[in-house]
Amino acid sequence: MKSKAMVLPKVVVAVLIKKNNSYLFAKEVLEDNKETWIIPGGKVEFGESLEEAAKREIKEELGVDITITRLIDFHEAIHTNFNYHTIIFFFLATATGSIQHAPEILEAKYATKEELTQMPLVKSATWLFEKHKEL
Repeated sequence: MKSKAMVLPKVVVAVLIKKNNSYLFAKEVLEDNKETWIIPGGKVEFGESLEEAAKREIKEELGVDITITRLIDFHEAIHTNFNYHTIIFFFLATATGSIQHAPEILEAKYATKEELTQMPLVKSATWLFEKHKEL
């Protein structure tokens, strides 16, 4: 029997940036080669706190500074087809500055909850809005 290489879970931050009644989403091409709207964020680096990672990732991806309001929740995403297990920590934040997105991001825009229902969202974003109706 062949043994599989051990794949450890990744710790990721996702930052829901709110402006009035809208949220900032980024469009990327994910592992399934589909364009999908995501809550921006990324991996936590060794020695970095969750909040430090959130601020760094948003600055890298969108060129804006954020003020974190609170930790909303966490969620496990296990995708056996793509051989990964991710633990996502969701933060609520506000941003200052003009959006200048990184090349891997196809588009970034603010959208209301109603507009988000018409956009192809990553599953974890759908989960977050279904669980947290107060957002």
